Amino acid sequence: MTLDPVVLVALVVAASLAALVNGIIGFGFALLAVIVFAILLGPKEAVILMSLLTPLMAGLQLVRYRRYLPTWRRFKPLMAGAIVGSIVGAPLLVVLPGPAISIALGAFTIYYVITSWRDDRAPIASATERRLAPVTGFVGGVTNSTIGASGPVFGAYLVALGLRGSEFAFAISLSFFTMSILRASILGALQQYTVAFATAALVLFLPSVSMQRVGFILHDRAPTHLLHRLVLVVLLVASANLLWRGASAMLGL
Repeated sequence: MTLDPVVLVALVVAASLAALVNGIIGFGFALLAVIVFAILLGPKEAVILMSLLTPLMAGLQLVRYRRYLPTWRRFKPLMAGAIVGSIVGAPLLVVLPGPAISIALGAFTIYYVITSWRDDRAPIASATERRLAPVTGFVGGVTNSTIGASGPVFGAYLVALGLRGSEFAFAISLSFFTMSILRASILGALQQYTVAFATAALVLFLPSVSMQRVGFILHDRAPTHLLHRLVLVVLLVASANLLWRGASAMLGL
């Protein structure tokens, strides 16, 4: 991966806005940033770069919502499935062609937009939760490592459990943090990190953390429902662009 100043500035803007949204609504950094990064850098490079940033951003969310830490035991089956899925998904990122990742990321994001537009869902029963948790974790782990996005999987599941607000933010941040640490370790072992990736991550580090902190401050003041709707619209447009680029590359258009 090579970076020119214009691309680097665009990455900083994208990461800063994604971090601001993350701070305000409690999630969305990885999903929003990776799809913009994919347009700027390419889908595979976007996932690799995001793997260096996500542990920090998710970790800071965990610190913010640490009062919910005693509830982590409820999510042990989910985390177990996510760990296995992450181990399976990381090597797939290395071998899959860029256009295939682009199409998968675009389609996955469109699915997320469609399923997230509904506000109310009936909570699932405890027995169903126990059965679904490992499967949901595995699917989310695979998609997180392969296409850099697992919010649609984990978000839909946690909402179905009846989690909202800060409790939801803690649970999904716990999922992201666990998977991101494992994914970064595997990609490092597979020698996917270069000086360019490390440099870009260092440049993005300070603005991302700073804007996330601003989002924390605005959390109780911003119209989070309206902001979430706006994010969905942006994601829909960006994912359609990724689908077109991936399909065009595969068809040789």
